[in-house]
Amino acid sequence: MSLLDEKFRSAVQPTTLTKKLTLNGETKAYQVYRVRLNLLYYNDQNDRIATWISQYKSEHGENAFRTLTMQQYNDVIEEFIVQSNPTSIEKTKNNIELVNQREPGVILSDGRIVDGNRRFTCLRQLAKENSDFCWFETVILNVHMTDSKKEIKMLELAIQHGEEKKVDYNPIDRLVGVYQDIIKTGLLTVEEYAESTNETVQDVKKRVEHAQLLSEFLEYLHMPEQYYIAREYQVVTVFSDMLPALKRCKKEEYALALKEAIFNNLLMQTISDSRKFIRNINTMMETGIFTTYIKKQIEITQKIKEKLYAVPLRNAAELKEFADDNQELAEELKNTMDLSVLRAKKRVTKSRPSQSVSKSFTMLKDVDTKIFDTLNDDEREKLMWDVARLSEKVNFIKSELTGEEIPQMISNPLAVTQEKTAAVPETSAPAAASVNSCDAKNIETAEETQGTVLKKDFILAERHIDEPMIICLDMDKPITNLVFSLHFCLERILPFQKNQASYRLFFVNAENKIISSESEITLQSDEIASLSFTLSSVASEQKKCFLAVQSVQDSCELLQQKIPFQLSMTFTADFGF
Repeated sequence: MSLLDEKFRSAVQPTTLTKKLTLNGETKAYQVYRVRLNLLYYNDQNDRIATWISQYKSEHGENAFRTLTMQQYNDVIEEFIVQSNPTSIEKTKNNIELVNQREPGVILSDGRIVDGNRRFTCLRQLAKENSDFCWFETVILNVHMTDSKKEIKMLELAIQHGEEKKVDYNPIDRLVGVYQDIIKTGLLTVEEYAESTNETVQDVKKRVEHAQLLSEFLEYLHMPEQYYIAREYQVVTVFSDMLPALKRCKKEEYALALKEAIFNNLLMQTISDSRKFIRNINTMMETGIFTTYIKKQIEITQKIKEKLYAVPLRNAAELKEFADDNQELAEELKNTMDLSVLRAKKRVTKSRPSQSVSKSFTMLKDVDTKIFDTLNDDEREKLMWDVARLSEKVNFIKSELTGEEIPQMISNPLAVTQEKTAAVPETSAPAAASVNSCDAKNIETAEETQGTVLKKDFILAERHIDEPMIICLDMDKPITNLVFSLHFCLERILPFQKNQASYRLFFVNAENKIISSESEITLQSDEIASLSFTLSSVASEQKKCFLAVQSVQDSCELLQQKIPFQLSMTFTADFGF
């Protein structure tokens, strides 16, 4: 059948409109026709439709479509298209009813729709109530699917994905198209697909890898090519995020075990946040916990396979029933992940001091001592103050590691500068040298003086707008121990702000007396870190204290934040491990 034959003239009418298309590398304007709806049918090779057809065949048998008439075939697929995005269908339908069809479709001469499935669907629904809508405006390509299947597919991709305004395809539908056109049939090469969709070859190669994972997931479930299963499980983000983790596996058997572990978690629906799940996997790899985790996953995989393959499952409903009936396996998957993440965090916490010291050493190596001769007196004093503070911090760390008191080279960091600047008015001293309230040994000072804690009149610092503020994630929780940990992150990074920030943190009481050790933290964007604090014993008698937050850019009497905490001491140690 060819709709361009004379016998169809009453049902196929030329218009004065044209539409530009590129076919076989040639771009030209094609005639637009008005075609009766009953002569047209949906394209079962369309990526979106193929996903729904797999579901229909699963429910009604592999040969289900062969016994349908064209009308029945169109009715079935129309229902799929409406279900895929009912909101968009209703919007397009209302628009066509108001101003008629504005954008022509593209069909083959046998009536197969290459572009315009949604418009065709809306017109079919409108025509049931108003015969004025029984026409479809479209270009008719004088070819059949079997004549130039490759060129037709490239044209469809160019129309659906390559234009500036792309159709809102479900990501699963796109992966199904990539799998069928590049992997399964080899109809198109990666380069041809990229050219048709106006994408880079690298982007298409990544999509091919995702499509391969999609196929492997369905094979793992013993449901090959049942693409609707993947659509219901929303696997695209997981597949995208898991590829780098798979490539980091040092052994091939570990990569396979990790892949099956992720498939298991998808099947048992234990992944609430796919990106967090993969981040946890990466954390395990970085901390050496991954091997233990993956060995346990191999054991769980064996249990799941024994049950999963005992009686073949046929559809999504049976998969859900399998997950519901095996909640003990789902709990084992979640518990293994939670325990491994906890172990990984413990290792991160223990390694953080060493990492901070190494980072500091690296930065100190970059200090150019040749410029010291160019510094003026104020600049020298400020530098000597900072070096003194650094020396005291190093001695404090040494004493904590060895348990021995390390003699202070400079008991008062101002001693040297005060001798040199005795004739200089006090106001000329740098702000950072005014009071040693940033000293990490405040807590020891408090204990030695039997509760006489250093007091300071803090003032509000000017906000550094290029520096994201730090957020305490535990500020709604009371403090119940003298030794405890808090978790911190940075607020959402704005375009003009840095991707990291450093802060000094310590606790004060209601009278601004310092009652804790000081901690310094450097946070990256999207990072959560914990810090341990030790409160002075005088805090046990109080009901409230404040977390003082200082930017490392500010002097020690300036505060960026002062966060209140309730005190409710129970005297049980919590070391955050």
